[in-house]
Amino acid sequence: MRPHPVSIDQRLAKALSSSLRAEALSLIAEGVDSPKLIAERLDLDVRTVAYHVRVLRNLDCIELAETRPRRGTVEHVYRLTDQAQEKDE
Repeated sequence: MRPHPVSIDQRLAKALSSSLRAEALSLIAEGVDSPKLIAERLDLDVRTVAYHVRVLRNLDCIELAETRPRRGTVEHVYRLTDQAQEKDE
């Protein structure tokens, strides 16, 4: 048996059920685009922010826009999905 498809409204409700995810989503909409930058803005550990960014990505609220090499690691840059932008307008 396949699970019922989840609407964008249900995904956004789940995304916004966490204040950290709501803040991260808002920052991404403003152009703060990586977990590292979000963590710096919110004065939080980047691992905590990265977890919540993964949840937002799994909920199709954001998508990977690009990757940037940074000091021996890779920085992931995100943007709102088209569906999330439509709900934001």
